[in-house]
Amino acid sequence: MKVRFSITWGTGVAAVAVMLLVVFALWGGMEAYTSQSSFCGGSCHTMEEQYTAWKNNTHHASKNADGKQAECIECHFLPGEKHGLKAKFEGLRHLAAYLYDPDAPLPIRPVIKDGACLQSGCHSIEKIQDTELKFSKKQVKFKHKVHFGDKALEGQKLTCDTCHFKVTADKHFEVPTDICFLCHLKLEKPTLEKVKVVKSVSLGTEKDFLRVSFNQRPTIDFNEGASRCEICHKIPTYSLQRQLSAKDSKIKAITHQTIQKAGVTCESCHFEVVKGHGEVDTGNVVSNGCLTCHNRSEKLLKTATDKKLMHDEHVAKHKADCFDCHSVVEHKNRTDHLDFVRTDCQLCHQDQHRFQKILLAGTPINGGEPGPPHLMYGVNVNCMACHLKKDVSQGHAVRKGAKETCAACHTEKHKQMLDDWVSQVDKEVKGVEEFEQEVMQAMTDAKEKFTPDRTKKIKAKLKTARDLLNIVRFGNGVHNKKYAITILDEAFGGFESAMELIEE
Repeated sequence: MKVRFSITWGTGVAAVAVMLLVVFALWGGMEAYTSQSSFCGGSCHTMEEQYTAWKNNTHHASKNADGKQAECIECHFLPGEKHGLKAKFEGLRHLAAYLYDPDAPLPIRPVIKDGACLQSGCHSIEKIQDTELKFSKKQVKFKHKVHFGDKALEGQKLTCDTCHFKVTADKHFEVPTDICFLCHLKLEKPTLEKVKVVKSVSLGTEKDFLRVSFNQRPTIDFNEGASRCEICHKIPTYSLQRQLSAKDSKIKAITHQTIQKAGVTCESCHFEVVKGHGEVDTGNVVSNGCLTCHNRSEKLLKTATDKKLMHDEHVAKHKADCFDCHSVVEHKNRTDHLDFVRTDCQLCHQDQHRFQKILLAGTPINGGEPGPPHLMYGVNVNCMACHLKKDVSQGHAVRKGAKETCAACHTEKHKQMLDDWVSQVDKEVKGVEEFEQEVMQAMTDAKEKFTPDRTKKIKAKLKTARDLLNIVRFGNGVHNKKYAITILDEAFGGFESAMELIEE
């Protein structure tokens, strides 16, 4: 019995040893097979697009002069990780996901760590940082050096795959120009409210120039700091005066350089070559924004505007693509350099139709009580419900309100109602305007008798009353006849108060 037990035990040990050898042999063979790039694309059909693009990339031996080839695992894992347990479990995770649902969408933005790009035999910071590259079809000059360190993006350290990642089907990875525009051209749109006059020296003489400045800007000024045109573009030196001939050599030419020296902004000619603000929409789950990945929470929405925190979590820790959060910023010349200004009413007309909205909504004035809103306002009727009549005003095609549109929804009698409203409001406005003129004439006649303090009080009364009158005069009182009459009564009372100060 003892001998038989000893033989059985020895046989079992041998069998286990043989099995372990077979397992290790199979494991080694499987690892060698699955570590080949041909497995990723040739055997694993979910990677066909990436595999084909890699074979056409300079990382493939057939596409570079040195005949060097960077295999898949050499880039997608750090040098010390590709044969470790982490890599094995990563592969098993992908395999399990595929076996569970072969049709599941494949994530195309893996994290490629800098250590993989900068490993021995590949790239090195010393070699690439000062090399001047030609980027994009316009041959924009580019250097890696200024993008290293923690000063490139809001104090964040950029990584290789911040800019280099897969975008299109035919390229394994690339640097899309949109990623450059997002950092360099995240601007605020200029308006006339933000214009300031600056002193500049132009052609030897001191002059004033109207210059658009981006007050309360979110990031940077156009053509200043990281958005300077000359970073990417070579500033032209040719004359902009086409009418000058060779005989006019004594006349100093106007060039981009002389214009820049004079302080004239690029927007004067190249207005809106940048479109989009790269904003983050925190509350929309159907577009780029926080709620695409996160659940809604009070803490999330409070911290969403903390740029440093957001970049710490999403850029430095490789958790998101820039465009998972930010909208795209465009940069190109417009086909027509006038149309985008000509059709943008808000560029010149700030807060247009403000008085109409005050009347329709019954908005309180000067901290007073709110007025009764128009009945149409209460049922969400907007401007286009009534302003359907096509007309011409000062040479422009416009849409105006008309009594026919009232009758279209109501009855024919409402045509007369609108005429009555217009007549009544016009009569009331005219009455207040006439009294305003009386007050102004009385002030002119007696101004020599006023003390500075009395003059100041009278002017304050006149301004308040005139502001009230303008709401109805320019906002058109028919937008809310009842509230308009109330406002006109207050305006009349204001002029009366001014007249009392004049007559005392």
